[in-house]
Amino acid sequence: MAPFPKWVPLLGSAVLLAELVIGIPVAVGGGSTEEPRSMPSPSPSVTAVPPSPVPAAPTSTPTPTLATATPSPSGLEVTRIQEGRVVKLRLRPGQGSPVIGRVTDPKTGLSFAELGSPWRPSRPIGDGPIKDGRYNLRQTLLTETYGTDDGREWWADIDSQQLWSDLDAGDSLYDAARAMLDYKQDSAFPSGTTGRDIASQPVRRGWLLARMIQMPPSPDGRKARQELSVAIAVDTGRPRPAVLWITIPDTHRRLWPDVDTLVKSLKVVPRR
Repeated sequence: MAPFPKWVPLLGSAVLLAELVIGIPVAVGGGSTEEPRSMPSPSPSVTAVPPSPVPAAPTSTPTPTLATATPSPSGLEVTRIQEGRVVKLRLRPGQGSPVIGRVTDPKTGLSFAELGSPWRPSRPIGDGPIKDGRYNLRQTLLTETYGTDDGREWWADIDSQQLWSDLDAGDSLYDAARAMLDYKQDSAFPSGTTGRDIASQPVRRGWLLARMIQMPPSPDGRKARQELSVAIAVDTGRPRPAVLWITIPDTHRRLWPDVDTLVKSLKVVPRR
């Protein structure tokens, strides 16, 4: 028997080695590879919905304070500017009266312009055409005579005085000016007169209140139907306020600018 060629054993060894290599993967699971894990699906995002805006409750618009007609217990009818509301005095057209000097009233502590013609010189009350112990100084102007034989007179006045203790003047300078105008309307004008406040404003150390006085027709033929009446209450450091009262009828409305002249000139005299 011829001997095996040398390559036969080598071939068998190679075949055996190949079977071993191929058989190992089969024994451990067939050579399959693990599939990658799928990533967990993200949770659906929740979008925050803002709350619906709550409509704001409607705010009420404050009603502006208006001048109101206020009859007093004595029957005085006045359309007032309420205290605290500022209404500036409107400048009146015209040149007005010349200024010839100053009036100084040591009793009240007031000093203000003295007006020239057609005004009469300023005098103590005891020396004037109307004598009233309540006043200290007065400057007057005769505006008309009327009635039978022109026996009646109508005057324009510039008076200085201290506020009288018997007037219901309240606690403020506005109240002091109001009390003076109410007293004048009730006592110095005919029955049926009405008043309408046209200015209410602060001045140096005081308060100004201006009123347009409306008078009924005069059975005696008086021409004046309206009168610009102004009270300025001033704190002079004395126990009671001083008051400057100015009143000029519509027959001499060309002199209404005198009110502005007096207001600008008003000063307080230091106590000695």
